[in-house]
Amino acid sequence: MSVKIQIARAQLGTALDLFIREKDSYSVHSLACGGSEIVEGLAKEADLPSISTHILQTMPDIDQRKLKRLRNQHWNALKHFYEQDGKTVRDDEALIDDFTDTANDAVLFGGWLDYLLITKRLPVEAQVFQVWWFAMNPKSMNPNVDPSPWQSIFPKIETQPRKEQKRRLRRAIEKWRDSKEILQDPRTELGPLSPRC
Repeated sequence: MSVKIQIARAQLGTALDLFIREKDSYSVHSLACGGSEIVEGLAKEADLPSISTHILQTMPDIDQRKLKRLRNQHWNALKHFYEQDGKTVRDDEALIDDFTDTANDAVLFGGWLDYLLITKRLPVEAQVFQVWWFAMNPKSMNPNVDPSPWQSIFPKIETQPRKEQKRRLRRAIEKWRDSKEILQDPRTELGPLSPRC
């Protein structure tokens, strides 16, 4: 594994671990955006279609710069003190006041999807999270795809309060984390979700 994929894996894994345990949404966002940017670059270098490539192809009114601006708006507010001129203090109060944990859903989904494209494997927790995201976003899915696999695991989850949505995600991860069938599948990445020091 290249050092860049190791860094992206550590960031995405730690972000998802914090997300699952409902810890520090700002750190989740910062780590997920950092890991996502790295795996997107790795996909581009390997000439693989990333989630950004898919969005740009299916939404012609969005260009690359607009897409990055949308994806990075909260991340930039979290990591930068000054504007790009290096002198003007950023005024991010309204943007951060608008920030919620739901801003992490799409960033985590995209980062893990690009990671899967590169490595051909996902940790169990990321696999369950992907299914959870599909169930949470039925309107984003291709209407020709059968939704019953994720609806059976997370029935009507998109109508539930956020706390219940996250509780059901944690319970599903606990249920599937030790599944021999999943653990023996070559598409499953073994080991801890978040790296140990």
